Amino acid sequence: MVSAAGVTKSFHGNQVLKGVDVEVHAGEVVVVIGPSGSGKTTFVRTLNHLEPADGGSIEVNGQLIGNKRGQNGRVVALSDRELSVQRRGVGMVFQRFNLFPHKTVLENITLAPVQLGLMKADEATEFGRSLLRKVGMSVHANKYPHQLSGGQQQRVAIARALAMKPGVMLFDEPTSALDPELVSEVLAVIAELAQEGMTMVIVTHEMKLARDVADWVVFMEDGNVVKQGPPETIFGPDAEPRIRRFVQSVSDVPLEVQAPTAQ
Repeated sequence: MVSAAGVTKSFHGNQVLKGVDVEVHAGEVVVVIGPSGSGKTTFVRTLNHLEPADGGSIEVNGQLIGNKRGQNGRVVALSDRELSVQRRGVGMVFQRFNLFPHKTVLENITLAPVQLGLMKADEATEFGRSLLRKVGMSVHANKYPHQLSGGQQQRVAIARALAMKPGVMLFDEPTSALDPELVSEVLAVIAELAQEGMTMVIVTHEMKLARDVADWVVFMEDGNVVKQGPPETIFGPDAEPRIRRFVQSVSDVPLEVQAPTAQ
């Protein structure tokens, strides 16, 4: 579903990504962890071309992201219009909620599908209400963002991304801007999406999420993928010392995961 091969990215001469290789299969939850400054956010932003990669290739559902193959197989950049269409299949949830303050919760969710001609207004409204039920926000449909808590706003942001019916959902530290007591309500929504088989790439410092929800965990440091594998490999008793030190530095929750018992 997602294939990143040799992805590089530099800012002002500082190489942030140094050849990242990650694959995400349909229905998988891939969680990206690592210390601050390791390139996690930059990497997830390259997956929908919010940050164009300098090198390597990124494909989502068989399509080159930000590019297309022209005549004679040459790779050429997409136009802004083509890129906009391509991004519809990749939902994105940011650290900050980025809701339109002058629109209600329901209007925030229905705006893009209607403006882009993907749904008629009444269809978008019905679908929007179903998404609000999914994220536990039905009773707040007519409120404005400033009337909601941070956790509630983030749940609306998730519903807004789902309104485009994406094939892949990207999350960039979705709980980092929340007070600790609000984190669990957002993690519960993400866990439910995982159970439903949504393909997701999640950048997070929430180790419990990585342990309980991930099918595959990617540990990044200094722009490189240092280790990747199933949670029982990353967090198990044989985990690498560097990863164990990182996990202990960001979490006080016991994280050891045992390999599944053969039936």
